[in-house]
Amino acid sequence: MKISLKIFFAFFLFATASGISSSYAHDIVFCGERIPVDDKFVADRLMNIIRRQIPNVNLPQLRQRTNQYFGIVESYLQATRLPEDFKYLAVVESGFQNVTSPVGAQGFWQLMPETARERGLIVNDLIDERNDIYKSTHAACKVLAAYYVQIKKRFGVSSWVLTSAAYNFGIGNMSRQIDKQGKDYFQMNLNPETAGYVYKIIAVKELFEYPELYMQKLGYNVFNAKAKVKKMDTTDGDEAVFSTMTVKVNQRDGNHPENINTKVDRKDLKAAQAKPKTEDEGTISFISAEIVGKYKKFDDGDLVSFKLQDNLQVANRFTAKGNIIQGRGWLIDDKIYIDLGYDRNIVIYDLNNQKGVSLASLKKKETVIMKVINF
Repeated sequence: MKISLKIFFAFFLFATASGISSSYAHDIVFCGERIPVDDKFVADRLMNIIRRQIPNVNLPQLRQRTNQYFGIVESYLQATRLPEDFKYLAVVESGFQNVTSPVGAQGFWQLMPETARERGLIVNDLIDERNDIYKSTHAACKVLAAYYVQIKKRFGVSSWVLTSAAYNFGIGNMSRQIDKQGKDYFQMNLNPETAGYVYKIIAVKELFEYPELYMQKLGYNVFNAKAKVKKMDTTDGDEAVFSTMTVKVNQRDGNHPENINTKVDRKDLKAAQAKPKTEDEGTISFISAEIVGKYKKFDDGDLVSFKLQDNLQVANRFTAKGNIIQGRGWLIDDKIYIDLGYDRNIVIYDLNNQKGVSLASLKKKETVIMKVINF
């Protein structure tokens, strides 16, 4: 890991403490592969990483950079048929900055000079295409694709987790460790950086995609530059918070292909941008609700109320049309993200199919759409 991203690990610490019950257990997915956080060995290792790496990075600035670059990265990942979760690998590697590591890795994807040249980039005293977001992203896709195929052919396993670890450790080093220790990354004895690498990517993804689930227990809005940072509890015994987590595995994420398209042109990118994203999350339904109450001034952590315009059924919990439900909201990217207490089983969208509610809509008591997922 080339940049300190310590705060991201905190989300694991508070998962069950934030009110997630067995009926709404937290699902953790990375590239469609099971993350065995119910295993005490994995939970203990994860807690050790958390304890060592908690305090700060500038998350508001980091989120601004990801908003700027994610669209580009997503296009290349879709065009090459790689899982979209790999965009978080770039966040862990560089925070989307053209930084240079002590060993000479450079750019958004922290490519070494030899690796970059092997994947078609120009790297010399005058030109370094590792700093070009388009060319370096395409090169990184080629690296990931090559590592994935090599691991599959040599070891007979389709593993994006091992592919990610190889990106950090090198395919040669990772292959030798698989030979010695087997194919389960989560049970391998690796150097500290590689041992925690996949956990870091998962943590970034979780906090960026579902920030509303963690803000209350973190104690402040980590994406608000003006928020006062609060000290987090990292006492012993916290590994028990993983015991009630379940994992939803999306086997179609990335399609685990035999071959991956690495020859990408503008036509491919345009098609990828136009293609709607698919989901495999269980039974999905959509219901409408109306914002109720007065919100002349909204502050992070305030309750937002909704009057259901349809019946709401989540697992064994039923709430009839006309009832009021509430959740705490957090202002992120000019939208209010709201945790209704159902984990990710309910996600609120505006009428433009964008996650969250704008401040203007909150004042106008407008209709919102609730995406309801039953596993």
